[in-house]
Amino acid sequence: MAAAHTQLLRLPGAVEAGFSVEHHLETWLEGCTPDQLIALVDTAALALIRGAFAHVGACEGTIWIADRKVGELVASYNSGENAEDLVGFRQPMDHGIISMVYAQQQPYCENSISRDSGHDDTLDRKIAKHTTAMIAVPFYFGFGLRGVISAVQLSGEEKSRDGFRSVDLESLARATNLVGRLIDGSLFASLLGLGDGI
Repeated sequence: MAAAHTQLLRLPGAVEAGFSVEHHLETWLEGCTPDQLIALVDTAALALIRGAFAHVGACEGTIWIADRKVGELVASYNSGENAEDLVGFRQPMDHGIISMVYAQQQPYCENSISRDSGHDDTLDRKIAKHTTAMIAVPFYFGFGLRGVISAVQLSGEEKSRDGFRSVDLESLARATNLVGRLIDGSLFASLLGLGDGI
């Protein structure tokens, strides 16, 4: 029923125009820096993702934006008390779990992170804390994969429970999907000049 309703919204010729819209948007996004892309996550989207971090029992969460030009994932937003130290950290795309999630485009959940041979503890050493559990999901918007959103539990930090459940992974994935849709809505409105006079 929802699919039939959205088909009624199509304008004649809009499907053909959609290809040039997609190309234009992709070209613009590819020319953006991670700092410019994270700015697309507005206050409503940030509130949604922060709520998801709290709901799944994470100590903190991070939005990683891909910088494909240099082959790195950039910690572009962090919800924790060490955000100033974390934001701007660059993870090579060939190291660590976050990069694996990006490369494979598959969600990840681990409650004994120290046992995972793929875990890169460079960031842990930077903030002098130990990650005990992590969930991470691919982050899509603008017709493509743009990064990863991760949530972690840290040793010595207050949390509602130890470890993550499969339902927590699903919750973070759902929130990440909604954030992507919010960004897409804003991008399309901007592209079409909708609301410019408001």
